This record gives sequence, C-alpha cells and structure tokens, in this order.
Amino acid sequence: MPQQTYFINNAFLSDGWTANVRLSVDDKGFISRLEKGVCAERGDQKLGTVIPGLVNCHSHSFQRAMAGLTEYQNSPTDTFWSWRKTMYRFANLVSPEDLQAIASYLYLEMIKQGYTSVAEFHYVHHQPNGTPYSCASQLSQSIINAANIAGINLTLLPVLYMTAGFDGQPLLEEQKRFGNSVARYLDIQNEASQYCANQHQHNVGIALHSLRAVPADPMNEVINHFVKQSVSCPIHVHIAEQTQEVEQSIKSLGKRPVEWLLDNHAVDQQWCLIHATHMTPEETTALARSGATVGICPTTEANLGDGLFPLREYLDQGGHIAIGSDGNTCTNPMEELRWLEYGQRLVTRTRNVSSDNTELHTGTNLYGRCLDGGGRAIGQKTGALKLGCRADLIVLDDNSADLANIATDSILDVLIFGTSQSLIKDVMVNGIWKITHYHHADEERIKNMFISATKAMRG
Repeated sequence: MPQQTYFINNAFLSDGWTANVRLSVDDKGFISRLEKGVCAERGDQKLGTVIPGLVNCHSHSFQRAMAGLTEYQNSPTDTFWSWRKTMYRFANLVSPEDLQAIASYLYLEMIKQGYTSVAEFHYVHHQPNGTPYSCASQLSQSIINAANIAGINLTLLPVLYMTAGFDGQPLLEEQKRFGNSVARYLDIQNEASQYCANQHQHNVGIALHSLRAVPADPMNEVINHFVKQSVSCPIHVHIAEQTQEVEQSIKSLGKRPVEWLLDNHAVDQQWCLIHATHMTPEETTALARSGATVGICPTTEANLGDGLFPLREYLDQGGHIAIGSDGNTCTNPMEELRWLEYGQRLVTRTRNVSSDNTELHTGTNLYGRCLDGGGRAIGQKTGALKLGCRADLIVLDDNSADLANIATDSILDVLIFGTSQSLIKDVMVNGIWKITHYHHADEERIKNMFISATKAMRG
C-alpha cells in the first residue's frame, strides 16, 4: 500500500481541535507525518471532520448471539447470577465456525459505530464437554479470523479459568469449555500468538478471569512466566463486579478484591481491571495511583444490575478509564459514553459530572480520556492522531443536520449526547478504509453468515 496523504479540515488532536491538518499514512498503516495549519497540496485526499477511533477494551463476542434474549423474569429477584444460566447455554452451543461468524458480524458493527480496536476477553476454549480441540487454540483462531474478515484491530486475551468460585470449587458442568490448567493455558496463549505473529495490527495478551475463577498460586505462575520471559503484554481481569463477589472475597481471602490484587501484585499500566465497580475510597485512590486502567462497560453493567463505578472520585485521583461493550447488548461507544455520564448524574443528582477544570465540555473530556485509556489498556499505539500512532480515523458526516451550525468545541458533545443517529460516515482502520459512506464492502455476506450461525441456537 503506497503512502497516502490526507488534508483534514478539522481534526481532534491530542491537544484539541485543529484546523487544516495534513496527515500521511505509511504502508504499515501508521501516521508517518502530521502538519498543522497548512494548505492542501495536489494529490491530497480531502476529509472534513476527523476524530480518532476508540478502543473497545472488553468484549465477549459469542454473547452477541443472545443480545436481548435474557429480558424476561426467571424469578422476582433476578440478578447477574440468574443471567449466567442463559449465557452458559449459549456458550455451550457455539462451534468454531459459529464463533467466527458471530464475531465477524459483531466486529463489523463495532467498526461502523466508532470502535477501531477491540480487546476480546476470550474464555470459551474447548468442546462443550471440556475436551480440547486437536488444535488447542482453535476457538482463538476463530476470533482472529473474524477480526480479519471485518477488519478490526484485535487484542486477543485468552482467559485462564480454573474454578467455579472461591476456595477452589470445581468447575460446573456448563463451565467445562472454559477450564484450563496453567500449562494448557500457556499452550493456547502461545499458539494464538504464533497464529497472528505476522499480523502487526493484532496482539495477544493474558486474561485472568477473576479472583473467584483463578486461585492465587496459578495467577502468580502465569504472571511470573511472562515476567521471566521479559514479555510485556496487557493483563486484564474481572474485578469487584458484584457485591456478592466482594463478600465472598472477604470471606475467603480476608480482603476485598481490588484491595487483595493491589496487595499481592505489582499492578501498573500493563493492567486493565474490568468493572472495579465496588470499591472503598481507599481502594479507589490506590487503584488510580497504580497507573492501571479501569475498563467500564456501562450498558452491560446496567443490564446486569451491577452498580455504578465511582467515576468522579477515581478521575479526581488521576485514574485512567476505557470503555467496553462486554456482553454486546450495545455495540455503540457513543451510547456507552452517554450512559457512563448519565449513570453518574442519576446517582449524584448533578450534571456534567465527567467535565473538569481542564476540559469543560463533558463529551470532549470523556472521549479524550477513553482514547488515552483505551490505548493503554491494549498496549498499542492507537487512540490519537499523532506521529507513530496507527491511522485509526473516524470521519464524521458534516452534511448531517445534527452537526450543522455547531461550534467546533461542541462536536463531541453532540456526537455523544445530541443524537441517536449515526454521524460516522467513513472509518479507517490501520490505514485502510473499512467503512465508506456508512457501508462495509463485505457487509451483506457477513450479515448472512451471522444469521445462519445463530439460527439453531436462537431457536
């Protein structure tokens, strides 16, 4: 792919909105030149309003097949724990071919709505009875194939899952597809890394499902394995999502989940803690100061009745955040950001909770923080229009009624809070246009693959 240069009328850069920007993309898909306040030159492709693409820091792709199918009452006290029963049923129906088709469609949806990278927290590894496939990383390869079909940047996070609860409870029958020994887990991680070794737009990290699913010694063994090899990769973990989980942690470990993790591991910017919903003020401060990123998934956390993350307190301590789609009942990052702010407004009964003295515009502040935190969460150079970063660009529809007559400083506020219509016209991922005029070149085929793959399991 030859180097291409773009002239951008209005670009959202790391230091704010800037007019008349020339940006060049090299043959690897990275930004190789960026000039501000210049004129267009012959051969430039002209773009209007451009913002960086977002990172989806947390996805379980197979759950896209069940979106909307758990919204009925199992009991008068439905919770996350009753929702899991339906989730397990779907998890045990998915074949490698199904997973590839479902994930392809999901990733297509994500790109169209503004995600250009995704961290796939992938814990379905084996056949339904727990027997490994002949290729240990078979289902991981399905995810990688899906990312290539849709054209999204992937951070694959194979998940270590060993026990059904604290105190080493054995896996339930419906959890056997998830289970691994440390040795078998490392085999899967290594095989997946080799499978995408020549695809620089992808990387492979490690994921520890939760403190209830990974005992302390295996957790240490996995982390130390990569430390000894001097391998620096993202480390993701579910943490403190449910109050019941916090109570069980105190009973079994003598400490709250975030407290235990910070006391027992060198948590730093390599880590992304997913949810971290239920923390004390002391945990909130300590986590913010660790340099880790918290992955917040507002629509899933609302769908499951998890609770609300202490956002303002965490940001005030310098904490980093990213957003994720988790159970994929929503694949629109603008809606995630909207509900991240709206949840805080409901609980505090104030407005513009996510703004601060450095950035008075709530949408701009949220978007900018999640661009930065998203790149940190996956350990990749993305989330910014600057030299050396991946060319992951979103072009907004300047002809839309919603952006007509809008001051530049309000564009991101309108994008997040001002409309339910998509304002994303074109999307470039890793230097390649994947969405043009609202359309993906392979959209119809990917959609039909999804419909075929979900027919039996939805029935």
